[in-house]
Amino acid sequence: MTPQRDVSHIFNKFAGKEVPMKEEEFDFKGHKYTQVKLADENDATVKEMRDAAKDAGLRLRLWLPGTMGTMDFRMDRVNARIEKEADGKYRVSPRFNLG
Repeated sequence: MTPQRDVSHIFNKFAGKEVPMKEEEFDFKGHKYTQVKLADENDATVKEMRDAAKDAGLRLRLWLPGTMGTMDFRMDRVNARIEKEADGKYRVSPRFNLG
């Protein structure tokens, strides 16, 4: 069974939820960069998103600020983004898509 392309009915309930992140500075070849990571790998919102994806027969791929990933397209994977808002907090973006 192929999943529906529109997954908003599954994931929109997560849009706008805050996800604690940590920013770590590092130096690479004389340049300073900031890496963004989950503050807690077991964050409740992220866990709920993973569980919702699994229940729908999908895998969750989180895109954090600065994340680089493959451009392969997979109908069994939902892409979810966590973005930094104007208030400095990180929240789940309302953009969800398969791929």
